[in-house]
Amino acid sequence: MVRPFPSNDRILMPIHIGFWPENPPPTGEVSTRDFSPRLPVVCRQVHSKQPFGMFRGENAMNYAFSTFLIEAILIIFFIKITCFLLRPLRQPRIVCEIIGGMMIGPSMLGGSRNFNYYLFPPISNYIFENLGLLGFFFFFFITAAKTDVSAISKAPKKHKYIAIIGIAVPLICILATGMAMRGKMDKDMKRFSSVGSIAFALAFSSFPVLYTVLRDMNLLNSEVGKLAMSVALIGDMAAMLALIFFEALNQIEEGGATAIVWYLISVVIFNAFMALVVSRALEWVVDQTPEGKFVDQNYIVTILVGVLVACFITDMLGLSMGMGPILLGFIVPQGPPLGYTLALRSETFIHEFLMPFTFGWVGLNFNVNALTNDVWEPQLSPLVYMTVVGFISKFLAVVSAALFFKIPTRDSLTLGLMLNLRGQIDMLLYLHWIDKRMIGLPGFTILVLLALVVTGIATPLISFLYDPDRPYRVSKYRNIQHTPLSTEMGLVLAVADYEALSGLFTFLDHANPTTTSPFCIYAVQLVELMGRASPVFIDHEEEEEEEEDDEEEEEEENEYGRSKRADQVQSAFKLYQERRVECVTLHAYTAHAPKRLMYHNICQLALAHETAFILLPYQQERLDDDAPTELRNSGMLSVNTDVLAHTPCSVCIYYDKGRRRNDMVRSSTTQEPYRFVVLFLGGADNREALHLADRMTVNPDITLTVIRFLSFNHEGEDEREKKLDDGVVTWFWVKNEDKERVSYKEVVVKNGAETLNAIQALNVNDYDLWITGKREGINPKIIEGLAEWSDDNQLGVIGDTVAGSVFASEGSVLVVQQQVRNQMGGGFLNGKFDYKRLVSYWSCHNC
Repeated sequence: MVRPFPSNDRILMPIHIGFWPENPPPTGEVSTRDFSPRLPVVCRQVHSKQPFGMFRGENAMNYAFSTFLIEAILIIFFIKITCFLLRPLRQPRIVCEIIGGMMIGPSMLGGSRNFNYYLFPPISNYIFENLGLLGFFFFFFITAAKTDVSAISKAPKKHKYIAIIGIAVPLICILATGMAMRGKMDKDMKRFSSVGSIAFALAFSSFPVLYTVLRDMNLLNSEVGKLAMSVALIGDMAAMLALIFFEALNQIEEGGATAIVWYLISVVIFNAFMALVVSRALEWVVDQTPEGKFVDQNYIVTILVGVLVACFITDMLGLSMGMGPILLGFIVPQGPPLGYTLALRSETFIHEFLMPFTFGWVGLNFNVNALTNDVWEPQLSPLVYMTVVGFISKFLAVVSAALFFKIPTRDSLTLGLMLNLRGQIDMLLYLHWIDKRMIGLPGFTILVLLALVVTGIATPLISFLYDPDRPYRVSKYRNIQHTPLSTEMGLVLAVADYEALSGLFTFLDHANPTTTSPFCIYAVQLVELMGRASPVFIDHEEEEEEEEDDEEEEEEENEYGRSKRADQVQSAFKLYQERRVECVTLHAYTAHAPKRLMYHNICQLALAHETAFILLPYQQERLDDDAPTELRNSGMLSVNTDVLAHTPCSVCIYYDKGRRRNDMVRSSTTQEPYRFVVLFLGGADNREALHLADRMTVNPDITLTVIRFLSFNHEGEDEREKKLDDGVVTWFWVKNEDKERVSYKEVVVKNGAETLNAIQALNVNDYDLWITGKREGINPKIIEGLAEWSDDNQLGVIGDTVAGSVFASEGSVLVVQQQVRNQMGGGFLNGKFDYKRLVSYWSCHNC
């Protein structure tokens, strides 16, 4: 192994390992590291023994493997520290990884001779290049394995039109710019295949890049995020065809007509083998896996080795090495068991260990010192102009197309920025162009720099322009209080666990839907997104219609063992609809999404159907019965919290203690009615709870008690809230005072301790259901001192108190939060061209 000491007089080092020559190497035999020819060269064995240790007088940095270990530590450390430092600037991980890789390159620390000599000798280029390539290929494979290619055929026409316009317009503009500057380019770049490859790469948007950035920004499940991913996926398919086309042109220029014939034959044979042989083998692996279990480790290892085989075959046939892992990933069945197991077993290793070497390799080739005046005209200026024209034309084309299809202005601007993001695939293409001699290291440096600047600026702008929760802030009344009794009331029922359904259905029965006041239930089953890139939302009514039209296709699929068992939750939805068909209409859905984004599906459903409230089961983490060391419903707590924070309507959280699961047994053995109690502490949430309880008074099997808590000497009362409370209570009592099953009481308290004592005294009545408001508008004097003992964001202070084990009540708890209306209007970025509001947004932001 050669370890020269660098000096300021630098020339390019030969790529082979041996003694340093006195003269510069011949043209073409170059490496990216610069060293002096005048200093002595020390030769070491590449495969030397391991050091005995510093106490024996040995330096571990003289050994290749020890050097590799410190290199790995440094690149991972630099990337992590960059991510930490840039987090306040809302930078995605890809920007941090590129900058972290630059830190070890010649543009930063790599510019130091001592740093290169001790930590990054020439052999490190070889290590980083090979591990970096592995990182690229496994990243492409695991991302493709999560990609639903069939979504292209299901995409709306406007998505396809936007994708076509977003590629065609910038492609034409970039090609025109490139052809106009072709006379200034060097001989390798001016070839038509080179200009065409660069133009098309700059014109299309990459689905894997967009997926990783949107995942970091928590926008996967947003409306614009789903639109951008759909458009990018369509563009990716076109990009793969274009890549094959321009590779074919390169074959003609290099080897003539015979070469292109064999190239096309290789493409056809490889694709046919993947589609007919490998895909059937993967389906067989799925069939061999027991339902609900992980795929056997041996199969996973075989598939990961298959990624390397696919790379070797595509490289041997003259195809792009990246095509093999991508095609293999596309044919992997999505989701559980195979797609999920692959992601679970390999994703952390790929992203956290292999990918840092990928960006370290990028950083070692990135050298701002190579950007000199000598290379500006033949190498840099064409790339700069083509890139800038590409970004601007793509942004304008996408925004114009989106506005034409009546997408709101703010969303259109966000979409234009999203589709200009650059990342992993672009880095690989730039490195590929170096190998093909289409560009040099200066060209690579300027392309990486432009991609870094555009992505680094676009990401904070996306965060500023687009708020995925903005549509939920509605100004119209969407709550129980303002829903007339004689009209249909819509509600969203969201569950992730079959066990929660029994109590929720029982509560809905007690809410007393009738033929004159029916319920329209939009029931959504929440499933964690596993082994998929894009969130999936399934409307089971539309699915049943498609299944009736495609019975023949289903029979073919069943031949390969793809039959699915009936889901318990969906079966329960159907049974409840059939049982209450005269007064309940139920629409069933399934939402596959990351847990932190599930609330979007719930809120979007409530917004689209203008429901009065959302019904959720109380979420709490507990040990799984099947796996006592794992928490069940882990992460679901945030779903309820996010829904409460962003809901477009009222929300009901139902804590079922299981007391009323045996309702049929109870009704057959006794005629004792159900005892419900409303704890009315005042405020909007409690008024909403009282309106919901009023609907239950029609049910002859329910006795209802309303307890109103008032502050002693009216301390802490808000006059406006007091008047609204008085109005609702008076309306309720005038309407129900003739009913023997309804009673009303008032309790005067001085502080939270007296409130708690009064509630505890009610527990002797053994109520079946406690109903109360969450918190909004409650007189703080009534709950004084209780807030310190409650940290439950789902149930509020009173709900948490009643549901707690200290209270020792067997009754279930229902906590209601009324819709918080948004009084703000629209503006320019919301679809109305109000230029004054646009200026005010920018002035506030700058402040």
